[in-house]
Order: sequence, then structure tokens, then C-alpha cells
Amino acid sequence: MTAGGGLVARWYAPLLGGLLPILLLGFLASAVADRLVFVGWAFAFALLWTVLLRQGLEAGWEPRRRWGSLALLAAVGLAAFAGLAAVHREDLDLGVRAVFGVGA
Repeated sequence: MTAGGGLVARWYAPLLGGLLPILLLGFLASAVADRLVFVGWAFAFALLWTVLLRQGLEAGWEPRRRWGSLALLAAVGLAAFAGLAAVHREDLDLGVRAVFGVGA
């Protein structure tokens, strides 16, 4: 990776833009549902995001291929989150009702 403004646009922006929503979603779901499985999902997904981004940059992938790979990973990761949410649906529902006072 080269130094300068290109590094910010190619590495730091996608890293922050990908990790921040992933970790926030995982931590929030874990806090609401009182289940650590959501934090584990967030850490695993964040690790895969970082590794794929780094490998794409090191291999010299063009931006379309790099972003396409990251978008595919995001789709798979969010599908995994949906599966976890379906399994822990009752815990999430009770947590949302308790924390946000919805449906009381």
C-alpha cells in the first residue's frame, strides 16, 4: 500500500465504513438480547471484512472487484445475522420492549 491520500481512500475509509456498522449492530443486538453470540458474529464478520479488504489491496484488485467482494461478504454476513436473529427472536423482542418501551 502506498502512502498519501490514496491510502485513506483505499484503506481507512472502507475499513471504518465497514467495521463501524458491523460492530455497532453486533454490540447493540448483544446488549438488547443479552446474548454474546451477536458480539461473536460482529467480531468474526469484522475480521473477515478486514482480511478481505487487505488481501484485495495487496493483490492489486481493481476497485470494482474489491467492492464486489466486500458487498458479497456483507450479504453473507447479514444473512448470518438474520439467522441468529431468527434463532434468538424472543430475546431480541423482549430486549427491545424493555429498553425502548415499544409495544407496552
